[in-house]
Amino acid sequence: MRLRSARPGDADALAHFDLGSQRTPWLDEVAEIVDGLISWRDSPSMQDRDRHVLVLEDDYGHVVAVVAHEATVTPDNRPHPEHRYLMVTAVRVGVQRYGYGRLVVTSTIAAMQAGGARTVTWLVDPRNSASIAFSRTVFPDANETYPPEDKPYAAFTLRLATTGNAS
Repeated sequence: MRLRSARPGDADALAHFDLGSQRTPWLDEVAEIVDGLISWRDSPSMQDRDRHVLVLEDDYGHVVAVVAHEATVTPDNRPHPEHRYLMVTAVRVGVQRYGYGRLVVTSTIAAMQAGGARTVTWLVDPRNSASIAFSRTVFPDANETYPPEDKPYAAFTLRLATTGNAS
């Protein structure tokens, strides 16, 4: 397994990323997001958001998981790189429950922390019980809220330990 930055050539694999035949509003939303991740990352008007798309590929070069994140923005719409938004995490249906979701998320958050991030926030549809359970189990220290501006999503915010003289 190898976690790496997505390349433009990964767009086809992401467009056909298999999340399974179960249709739910949140899986449909994830499929739509994953399909457009290369364009999302490479949007010229959003370069200041420091967007990242990472893929986990197996030993045969197949993309089995994907994760994407960006800097949050301040109220006056300026990027705030110390605070990251985890846009999406997805694992191909045939390899779910193998620990790849945990691997890509924890590795990505560790890299964010090493890069100076102080918080990471992500949203989960509250009807998506598997993702809620994952967030609660893997990140028990994350603050779970249901802010009205993100309705109907549950928001999880994880505070990261800082090193050095960061304030």
